[in-house]
Amino acid sequence: MVARVIRASLKHVAYSQVRLNLVRLGIATYVLFFVILARGIEGIGKLSNIIGKVSVIRSGQMFPADKDFILYETDELVTYEKTAAKILFHDGSSVMAFQNAHLKLIEYKIKPRSQTTQDVESAIDVIKGKVRFFVKPQEETENNVGKTDAKFKTSNSVMGIRGTSGFIDATFEGSTQVIVLTGVVEVTSLSDPSKSVFVPANRFSEIVGNKAPSFPKAIPPMILNRLNTDATTLDPNVKREEEKYKKGNNNENKPGNESGSNNNSSKYKESAATNSDINEQKKQVFNPDGSSAVVSTNNSLNELLVKQGNPSLRPTSYGNYEPIKKSLEQTTNLSDKINKQVENVVQTVTTPQIRSVNIIVNTPTLP
Repeated sequence: MVARVIRASLKHVAYSQVRLNLVRLGIATYVLFFVILARGIEGIGKLSNIIGKVSVIRSGQMFPADKDFILYETDELVTYEKTAAKILFHDGSSVMAFQNAHLKLIEYKIKPRSQTTQDVESAIDVIKGKVRFFVKPQEETENNVGKTDAKFKTSNSVMGIRGTSGFIDATFEGSTQVIVLTGVVEVTSLSDPSKSVFVPANRFSEIVGNKAPSFPKAIPPMILNRLNTDATTLDPNVKREEEKYKKGNNNENKPGNESGSNNNSSKYKESAATNSDINEQKKQVFNPDGSSAVVSTNNSLNELLVKQGNPSLRPTSYGNYEPIKKSLEQTTNLSDKINKQVENVVQTVTTPQIRSVNIIVNTPTLP
């Protein structure tokens, strides 16, 4: 009898324990479900501005999208002729897709590091078209620095972006143009990761096929004006966003702000130094007194001297100035000889006719 009571008691305790575990598991599942649901409802961002018809591809199905449409990882945004859309992410970053564009939100993760800082990791595939990107710089505190690892991919290149804004043009397959407005972008060839270049503000780089990214060049004003017009048409407040970024990003070169490791930062500094040296070499004046005016009034000669950067043609004293002066005098004399011979021919001709004139001159000598 006692044994039966003990067995019954043990069975009751076991059942109670099982029921308790099931209740705990149910509560945990319930909480997890609503956490996932809440995160799912929130998404990674939304369509804040739209012009015309745009679509979102999700799980292989295409949906028409309106303003405030919630976006998730792996969603694809498609625009059409004379349509455009702006994606506003929860961290304040944004992407504008202009007409006939197609991009995929491969990844967008925000990881809180503390109450005031967070890490942002994102990857966006620009399948085709033109986009404008704005990657919000992370705020700094004394003990914490949030890091941004934002990457944009096209058919032949990858862009590593920190707190930066600019444009990407991938309209044509196998061709990419990266225009940087603020900050710095590392552009890498997709076929050969060793081929990369750092593009600073107000410069652009082009990647054609499997070639290395081109050396950063000045942005053509006509192209920049057209892109800015497209951006302000989609969002009239885009300039305010840019100015806000500039004011809050004066310390962008501080350690920890860069995307990735310190090696990337050192690589950028070396590349920027090299770029600066080359630009300074091209800007160096030719006058020994340090004035900005060039010696010659011959624009072609000036361009040649700047392009060549020949040290022997860059005077550092009045003694070095003489060889250039002599060369210019010879060029002037040559021009005078040609003008005189042509003038003589014109004066001797009383009736319209065709004549052949041979002018033999010596090439001016350069130092």
